[in-house]
This record gives sequence, structure tokens and C-alpha cells, in this order.
Amino acid sequence: MIKYIITIVVILSFNLSANSKYKKACDNREMQSCIELGILYYTGKGVEKNIKKSKRLFQIACKNRVARGCYYLGFVFLKGGQDVEQSNRKAILAFAKGCDIGSERSCEQYHKLKDKGF
Repeated sequence: MIKYIITIVVILSFNLSANSKYKKACDNREMQSCIELGILYYTGKGVEKNIKKSKRLFQIACKNRVARGCYYLGFVFLKGGQDVEQSNRKAILAFAKGCDIGSERSCEQYHKLKDKGF
């Protein structure tokens, strides 16, 4: 039981330190850190789940021409949730931008949605 509690405390402290590390780096315009922080908010790992914050962080990265940010932004719009409206149109636009920047995964998602008639 003690080992279990210690493991949980270690995991939680790692997640909290990762969260603050990514936040500081994102504030310094390190786009990969913004993406990692966005993933934490999207999944709720180490932070309170907040899809709206996740979307904002992915938007920042995408606007700064980071293809991975556009890819994740596309999925946020594709799924919607927590004050983020589901929008196939916005998802397609995000995937298209990621594709233009050079993300093969964004291109795949873009073409899947276009093939479905969106």
C-alpha cells in the first residue's frame, strides 16, 4: 500500500513539474512546449482537463506554422467538447494548413474528411 501511494505521489509531482516546465517554455514562445502543454490539457494528465485551453495552445502553434499544432487543432475541432464547438469545416482548415506546412498526418486527415464530403 505504501509503495502504491509513493508511486502516485511521484507521478503527480512529475506531471506538475512537466506542466510548469511546458508553461514557462510556451510563455517564451517555444511552440513544441505549447503543444505538449495542450496535450496535457486535452487529456487531463497532471492538470485539470480543459479542451478550450488545449485548443488555444494548438492555435498558437499552428499560427506559428508548426504543423503538429495544426494537426492537433484539427482533432480538437473534429471532436469538440467542453465549450469547443465541433466543426468539420474548422477541422479541415486546420488539417489543410498542417498539410501545407508539411505534415503527412494532417494531409491524411484532410483527404479523409474531403472524401467524406466535408
